[in-house]
Amino acid sequence: MATESAFLFEKSMHPLRADPAPQLERKRTAGKKTISDLRLPEAVFAVKQSVQCRDLEQLRTFLISRIDQNSRETRLRYARFVLHWFFPDGIDGIARKTWMAHQDDKILSDILRYLYLEHEPVMGACVADCLFPLEIGMRVPAAVFDRFLIGYFGADPTKKTSQRLKSNLKLLGMLERCRGEDDRLASPGPSKISLLILTHQIFAPTEPRTIELRHLLAKPFWKYFGFKSEDEVRRILRDADAAGLIGKYVVADQLEQVTTCLTVDELLAKKARL
Repeated sequence: MATESAFLFEKSMHPLRADPAPQLERKRTAGKKTISDLRLPEAVFAVKQSVQCRDLEQLRTFLISRIDQNSRETRLRYARFVLHWFFPDGIDGIARKTWMAHQDDKILSDILRYLYLEHEPVMGACVADCLFPLEIGMRVPAAVFDRFLIGYFGADPTKKTSQRLKSNLKLLGMLERCRGEDDRLASPGPSKISLLILTHQIFAPTEPRTIELRHLLAKPFWKYFGFKSEDEVRRILRDADAAGLIGKYVVADQLEQVTTCLTVDELLAKKARL
């Protein structure tokens, strides 16, 4: 057990040692040195309710009236978090569009996980830098998370910050809590179509575009879904090519690129599966 823990610790910290500049940049941009509780059930409820709302203010008002907390201040705070994390692109953003198109809780869960990790930098860095190198099912000692937080914030984390980091990862389906033992890295079981939706949303939302795969893989969004290798991404893009959901997937000499043929709205309208 001690040998496995030491191996995990060293392996998980390798990205921090190898590339310190991004970590310093995150410290400057993250601002706060705490982590807020993830409000995932409220987020799912908000996305489904947003279908009937004309704008974010109407949705905000509705959330404040329905969140199950006695304190109005707490309801206001939770509503603010939900809108910040899951509606950064407005009432008709990718979360609502995806739900309206697919009506699928699994796909919605993937999109919400991406949005949260993209807009909560410390959590996104933990998934992309700290957990990504580890294999599914491995035990993750508490020291790994503490060391990550020290590297990210530049100071010892509070007990509450460490607890919230792990609790939020559990809600995201990326960590399995084991009573009396170290936590285990889990897979949220991402949907392949979710990756394709976000590829279009990020790189080619409104018109076809050719994307070099190295640029696509340099973005951490696919790691946020829970995929563990670049080859998994390649296989999904090849499947999409075979299904006619992208224009072409080309590998020639040193060139590897994908060309889209649909906007993100057109892709969603197809209600496609892979």
